[in-house]
Amino acid sequence: MEITAGALHLRPWKPSDADEVFRACQDPEIPRWTRIPAPYTREHAEDFVCRQSMEAWASATSAPLAVVDATTEALLASVALQDMTDEGDAEIAYWCAADARGQDVTTRAAAALLRWGFGALGLERVEWRAAVGNHASRRVAEKLGFTLDGTLRSAIVLGDGVRHDCWIGSRLATDPPV
Repeated sequence: MEITAGALHLRPWKPSDADEVFRACQDPEIPRWTRIPAPYTREHAEDFVCRQSMEAWASATSAPLAVVDATTEALLASVALQDMTDEGDAEIAYWCAADARGQDVTTRAAAALLRWGFGALGLERVEWRAAVGNHASRRVAEKLGFTLDGTLRSAIVLGDGVRHDCWIGSRLATDPPV
């Protein structure tokens, strides 16, 4: 499954992406706000692109995608629909490489992924979660039309291994398109 959205290309991860994933995840903002391990090693990157991503696709429980420049193939971000259920629920997750921030890369990539999820996969509800204080993720979710449903206490464990309060939002297949 691949999606081209203007200058962005969303595609499954490849083993050759490990070096760029490792480099991107050295940025302290990524492990600060995501569930990736900290410190993030080369082995983590290899495991992610070679095993975890392939197993997710094979089990049909997640759809993790690399977001690359459609011309240069440079890694820009990561987007995923994860924890997909037979009932049509999923959670969206994303991070953006430092060099690509401030260019709406994550918003455009996540919008394309949501269109695919609601259309091709027939999802009914997609949930978004972010640690309280992750205003960049919240801005993306708001641009995507997610409704902020509230704050959950100690509901997310980030790369630091500590429980944090998190914002939670949802988007329904019946919501107006973005």
